[in-house]
Amino acid sequence: MTVDMAVLEANIRRMAGLVGATGARLRPHIKTHKTPEIAHMQLRNGSAGLTVAKLGEAEVMADAGFDDIFIANELVGPTKLRRLVGLSRRISVRSCVDSIAGASMLSEAAVAHELMFEVLLDINTGLDRTGVAPKEARGFARSISALPGIRLVGVFSYAGYRPATPSPEERERWARREAETAVRVADELRRDGVHVSEISVAGTATAPFAATVPGVTEVRPGTYVFNDIGYARLGLCDPSQCALTIKTTVVSRPSRDRAVIDAGSKVLALDKRVVCGREPGYGFIKQWPAARIEALWEEHGVIRVTADGPGPGVGDVLDVIPNHVCPTVNLADRWYGIKAGVVDGEFTILGRGKSR
Repeated sequence: MTVDMAVLEANIRRMAGLVGATGARLRPHIKTHKTPEIAHMQLRNGSAGLTVAKLGEAEVMADAGFDDIFIANELVGPTKLRRLVGLSRRISVRSCVDSIAGASMLSEAAVAHELMFEVLLDINTGLDRTGVAPKEARGFARSISALPGIRLVGVFSYAGYRPATPSPEERERWARREAETAVRVADELRRDGVHVSEISVAGTATAPFAATVPGVTEVRPGTYVFNDIGYARLGLCDPSQCALTIKTTVVSRPSRDRAVIDAGSKVLALDKRVVCGREPGYGFIKQWPAARIEALWEEHGVIRVTADGPGPGVGDVLDVIPNHVCPTVNLADRWYGIKAGVVDGEFTILGRGKSR
């Protein structure tokens, strides 16, 4: 797994500039890279703090010196709450809630340990994953505001980006719909006397647009550091802006139209990211863009080679841009930074597997 450092640095600067021009803060999601060195690069370029998906990632980043972390997830159960107590005594950490049961658990843990947990209200703005329905947010906020040991400080949302037909106009509409819903809910809560100060929305696809909506205080893009071919197919980046590639070797050429590489599902992950019904295969081969990785086994990938030209031969090393970079990174334990075609450093993915 290699990363073009110049492309990585340019991606970080680009997003920092886009968001910085709006007045909103950038709180990047580290679930994509899981690497403290990249998180430090993001903070040096103006990020206000970090977003993580799991407590394990937060603990890794706290150990690496980061002291302002938002866990964009619901934390429930005694094991996680014990860890949250320990983390809260080391750094400033927030999480989110979308149920009275979950909020009550946080409240009980906070009271028992004489702490105050700050939380954001998770609202469902279209992804239909977690989150309270916007119309139910006022009653829910009143209920959790009455609980001891927790302080409701904001509204949180992630709507993703799943357009029927990708276009800049559709992406902006998607972003504004999420952001404006979150702002409206926050305004309603304030009128009810709940003094929320944070409105945290959006990911890589929508952050530059969502950040322009008045009232939004922060956005949380993650994939932008590396990008991937799935995002390129959606028109969110150019393939030249994909910083991470998998180097894999052709180990077999059993027929004229088929080649086999030594990267399978344990390397490339299984996401296809189908766009507008088109079947993309399992990654983009830089040297053979017309070829298609049509099947993955655990240790092998099968490439369908077009009739034009000889195609890759046994022993050839290919560069593959993954469809979805986030799960791909989580399958490796390290990556190598490349500058001017030369290995410039080896980086351990310390957040790999920290899914608890």
